[in-house]
Amino acid sequence: MIQKLMNKLRSLGREGLFHIFGSNVFAKVGGLISSVVVIRGLPKVQYGSFVDADNLYAYIATFLGLGMHNAIKQFCSENISEDRRNAIYGYGSRVGTLGNFLLGGVILLLVEFQRRGGDETAALYLAMMAGLPLVSYFDLYQSAIFRVKLKNTDYAHTNMVYITCHVLGNILMTLLWGVPGLILSQYLAHIIAALYGRRILQKENLYGAIAATPVRLEAGAKREYLSYALVYTLTTFASSVLVLLDVTCLGLVLSSTEILADYKVAATIPSACLFIPSSLTVFYYPKLVRAISESKEKGKQLVRQMAKMYLAVNGFVFVCLELFAPLIIWLIFGEKYTNVVPLFRILSLNFFFSGMRNLTTHVFAALKKLKVNLVFAIVSGLLNIGLNLLLIPSLGSPGAAYATLTVTCFILGLNVVYLRRFFKKP
Repeated sequence: MIQKLMNKLRSLGREGLFHIFGSNVFAKVGGLISSVVVIRGLPKVQYGSFVDADNLYAYIATFLGLGMHNAIKQFCSENISEDRRNAIYGYGSRVGTLGNFLLGGVILLLVEFQRRGGDETAALYLAMMAGLPLVSYFDLYQSAIFRVKLKNTDYAHTNMVYITCHVLGNILMTLLWGVPGLILSQYLAHIIAALYGRRILQKENLYGAIAATPVRLEAGAKREYLSYALVYTLTTFASSVLVLLDVTCLGLVLSSTEILADYKVAATIPSACLFIPSSLTVFYYPKLVRAISESKEKGKQLVRQMAKMYLAVNGFVFVCLELFAPLIIWLIFGEKYTNVVPLFRILSLNFFFSGMRNLTTHVFAALKKLKVNLVFAIVSGLLNIGLNLLLIPSLGSPGAAYATLTVTCFILGLNVVYLRRFFKKP
């Protein structure tokens, strides 16, 4: 039994799973360190203006490349010819680039609204971000190609190049030039990572093959790819907006900065641990699309294997968080936050179910049932808001945690029922 497990782990290691995990751990730790240094090094007012601008940019960034990198991961992972795959790469590049120019224009419009709102500094920072969609998409586009080609090691290396440049750039350039240096470091990190990824792909003459492909995509196929990308992006946007509204409810009902701080601390580690199921998804998703495109039975078998893996890994992390909750809070956040341990445990349980929901939502994406994902995202957000308004006045911040846990379990249950019925159909 042990030998079989070790052989399986070696096989996963050769396929790049641990490279993906390693790069994501490095990203989380590096991001935390750079955030602490940046926050400590900037005046509070200046940093507040940057946060204001960056939050607006975050909404726009959801639509990077109009989501065409997601369409590439889906349709190029299917069992199709290499020439058609190259044609989709080319289409994704053209549409995504055009979309990013449009996003840059939207950012400039928001700059004008920000300026009229009276925050000239935030407007200036947002204007400096207008070119970020273009350079960010080059990086995302090439990462999607690495995933399609199952080059998980190259994907992880490119990710680590980006994180290294991002962390060092954030620290050094912020110390030298403040917030403008912080924004400039984002440009440089994406450009350097994109150039590194391009160098790897050029060894296979990928871009030459894309330009020379004899396949011309049909109008119907283009509409399908673009529709998939846009619905995927809208689903992500709906989820992001509703999560922000969830936090807003807590602030509006309780009006206490201390309670918000407690909730933020309690949620930090369970939220950060979601990179674990996300890393599994990065590794398995192209395999899942390929299996489903071959036959429903192969897809069902792989989903079962993935479910076992997710249950084991998420379950192990959850047990560790539950058992060592007091020690974790005391070591990382200090004595003054030990009161958040019960809240931390509720959100740790939510992490377990959220990790499983991560699997089911990506199975829907692989099945091209994005409208189901979109409906569930909207329903979950609305339920979350309703339960927050119902539970927070009587239970306080634990009410928000219970609301999130209840909605996560409810939507996960709906996902499982839907998928079981789908795979049972002949």
